[in-house]
Amino acid sequence: MVEKAKKKARKTLALGLALLLCVGMLSAFFQVRAAGLSEISISPWAKKEVAAAYEIGLIAEGFGLGADYRLPVTRLQLARLATDFVIAEKKSSIISPDETAAYSAETKIGSSNVEMYSAEIETLSAKTEVGSSEVDAGSEEIDIGVSETETSPAEVETASEETETQAPENSKTPIFFDTENPYAALANELGIMHGFDGFFRPEDKITRAEAAAVLKRCMAALGVTEANKEPMVFSDTYSIPRWAVEAVKFVSGRTDSFGTALMSGSAGLFSSNGNFTIEQAILTILRMHNSLSVTEVFPDWREVSGYNHVQLALTFGGDCTFGRGKNFSYSGSFDEMYDKMGPEYFFSGISEFFDDDLTMVNFEGTLTNSNSAAVKTFVFKGRPEYAQILPAGSIDIVTIANNHSMDYLQKGFSDTIEHLSPVVAISGYERLPIVNVKGVNVGFASNVGWGFDEGQKRFIRNSIESLRAAGADLVVFNYHWGIERAYRSNATQRAIAHYCIDQGADLVIGHHPHVVQETETYKGKQIAYSLGNLVFGGNHNPADKNCLIFRQNFTLDLDSRKIVSESHEAIPYRVSSVNYRNDYHPVRAS
Repeated sequence: MVEKAKKKARKTLALGLALLLCVGMLSAFFQVRAAGLSEISISPWAKKEVAAAYEIGLIAEGFGLGADYRLPVTRLQLARLATDFVIAEKKSSIISPDETAAYSAETKIGSSNVEMYSAEIETLSAKTEVGSSEVDAGSEEIDIGVSETETSPAEVETASEETETQAPENSKTPIFFDTENPYAALANELGIMHGFDGFFRPEDKITRAEAAAVLKRCMAALGVTEANKEPMVFSDTYSIPRWAVEAVKFVSGRTDSFGTALMSGSAGLFSSNGNFTIEQAILTILRMHNSLSVTEVFPDWREVSGYNHVQLALTFGGDCTFGRGKNFSYSGSFDEMYDKMGPEYFFSGISEFFDDDLTMVNFEGTLTNSNSAAVKTFVFKGRPEYAQILPAGSIDIVTIANNHSMDYLQKGFSDTIEHLSPVVAISGYERLPIVNVKGVNVGFASNVGWGFDEGQKRFIRNSIESLRAAGADLVVFNYHWGIERAYRSNATQRAIAHYCIDQGADLVIGHHPHVVQETETYKGKQIAYSLGNLVFGGNHNPADKNCLIFRQNFTLDLDSRKIVSESHEAIPYRVSSVNYRNDYHPVRAS
């Protein structure tokens, strides 16, 4: 008799829950029909699907998402959307209509409600099974489909989705320090969204990578763990956190019944660190709903290629002097050409600078208004405004380790650093910048190489050690060395270059001779001993106008951070587009 009474009570509860769901769906349907979403700002491409989500009751009545659905969704808003979806699809609910308003994304509850919510959590996690026509609450545990956490050490600061927060056993206090909202606890309990170190961060914005993880967990909570189409490969897969790779594969390879992926991208980009908007969240909830009927499985979708490697194209140019010598005439000078043509002119003929991932040149000279020059045959300076030539030419980093950086003494050197710093990274001597290129940390070291002594060896060893310790995946050396107008490297250059690579450098680029010298492959790594001049205001009409643009391509494994392949190209250029003088406009050699 007791068992029959329990079964009857469970059936009554099931019918009541089903009725509540129906009432909620109908209420939401008529609410949206009446309002027509006319008071809410929605992107034109999203309106139809947002309306459909409301019409079938996927968004709870009274759940205030604001007046602009184009805004980023918060963690607590997505927790509410996701838990409502999972519970509704399981045909079970633990929240009564009277309490719904109190559980909106903006509401925090008091201690008496916490006790109620704690009891409901225990009931939910202990016993719910979906039947074809009724809910038999108490027959089996819910299979939430998520048992793993995905935090990597590198993501500890930002991986809000990856670490589950556990409440103390029999605790009646909230499990998060920063919110008492039950939807945060529900999302955590269902394995859909987690906090980190006791904090849920309810008002933080969700990134697209985090959203992918949440969607995957929602589907897993409903027993759907496989993609049904081949996952998309994006041109920025390198930027996807490693803990989110499988989730991105899943959401881009799992479609609804109309063949639309749960998440895709724009212009070939997934934009993993971009915001996930309210309207996007609603659309994906609808697509998940329509995906539950899809039974196909794409074999080995987790192993799809294109997510493990990244390709970098690094381009290097030679000696660049913006300005003119102290005793040079204005006529025919760099200054005159700048006044006529502006900053975009000088590098506009070098297409390789505009289709790569990083560009570097030797900045040989100063940008200063100082008139106190060093006592030497040639001293070069340009106007401070010439710094804008570099970003106009798509140049990302310069080396200032050369024999002209102190032409106007310490004042000129300091001025040059001041004017260059806002527009490019600077390498030279103690300056060892690391530039992040497509998720890869490329470290740079630069020095003059007049001799190969113990001090030079120590600089090389210390630079590599410092850059690697700071997280550099690749190390590039620039050296100012050799004999001017010599067409072959000398023994000192070769000794320095080989030592750099022996100690762990990945590429060595050379400058100073003002003419092109040979390139070399040493232990599988590339050395370009001298690229010659490039945009060079230090000579109105150099006798040898040949120069090189050096393109180095690396492919790295994103897990090991090791080079798996490389290619390179030394591309012949001319420093001037005309033969009878220097017009400071390099072009490819014909």
